[in-house]
Formats: sequence, structure tokens, C-alpha cells
Amino acid sequence: MANLVSFVCAVVPAVVLSLLGVPLPIVVLVMVGCGLAGLFLANRSRADERRETDRIQMAAVTLADWAHRNDGHCETDLAELPADGWELPATPWFHGAVLALGRRDGFEVGVTCFLEADTEGATSPHTGYLVRVPEASPQVNLNRAQLRKIRRGGQHDGLPEPVRERVAGVPADTESLDVVGGVLYLVRPRWPEFSAPDDEVAAAVGVAAALAEKH
Repeated sequence: MANLVSFVCAVVPAVVLSLLGVPLPIVVLVMVGCGLAGLFLANRSRADERRETDRIQMAAVTLADWAHRNDGHCETDLAELPADGWELPATPWFHGAVLALGRRDGFEVGVTCFLEADTEGATSPHTGYLVRVPEASPQVNLNRAQLRKIRRGGQHDGLPEPVRERVAGVPADTESLDVVGGVLYLVRPRWPEFSAPDDEVAAAVGVAAALAEKH
């Protein structure tokens, strides 16, 4: 494929320049330059694809181990996850390249590895941690700045003290924490490629447990 891309990149400009009557030496130089540029771009694209494949495989292995230890399942296709007894797959937040389900301290937990585009269109990996909470739990919408304020001891209207204390203990790089429609959703950057997400899951479940105590 790389050779084909290089060939096309070299031939097309050469043909156009020849039809325009450009001298042959210049046509040859352009042909060589475009061919090398095409080869470079093709190889770079293949390297990016390999890195993406490796990242998915590493995350899948890590989450499969976590799911096995927590009586759950891990798949790269949502349709392959069993429907019996699991509610989190129904939420629109449960999507991505690697999906895992498990149970921790009596709570149903989901972990999702997904790519998200920024304002400039570039994509970056993120991990979402979902926990089923009581339907009557208060709605929560906390962004990075609000979470940072709570970690520093600041108050937040609507958060009971036990819940606020648990929220203060979530990972420092947490980007957002939401509770909507009976689902807690915590989002962090990167994927769990090399270490199991036990600590992150414990932090999310801790918030869920504090919410459950209030109901």
C-alpha cells in the first residue's frame, strides 16, 4: 500500500507537469520529491494505525483481567456483551473501543475506553468509569475546575458533606464527574493500558456509595 501511494503521488504531478510543457529535468525532480513525500506519509499513517491497534490490545488485556476479577465481561464490541443482569450498556455513555463490566462492593461498574475530538479536531484517548446509583440520587455536573476547587477544600452547593468528601478523593486528573438518570460517570484522560483501574473504580464507587447512603 505504501508503494502504491508513493507511485500515485509521483506519477500524477509528473503527468500534469508534462502536459503543461514543463522541462523533463524539472518533471523528474518533482516526481522524485512527490514520491518520497508520499512514501513518508504512507509509512507514517501505517505507524499510527499500528500504535492505535497496540493501544486497543493493551487496554483490552488490562480490562479483561479487571473484569475477570470482578465477575464481569470485557469486549471490544458492545453487541458481544451479555444482556442478562447488566444495565449500564443501555446508557449512551457506555461506548468506545474497549468496554468492560464488573461488580464492585455491590455496585454495577462499567469501564469504557474511547477517543474524543478536541476543538481543533484532534482525537485523544479517554477512559470513562460508570457506576449504577439510586435513581433518586441528586443530579451532579462537575467539571475539572469545580473538582479542583473541591479537592482544595472548597464547598459546592447541593453536595452533602459525605458526598463532597468522596468527590475530593477522585483522581487529580479527573476531567468531569456527572450523575444523571441513575448513572455516575467519571472521565479521565488516557486508557488503562499497563495497570488495572482498581483505584479509579474504587474512587468512583466511593462517590456512588456516599450517594446511596443519602437515599
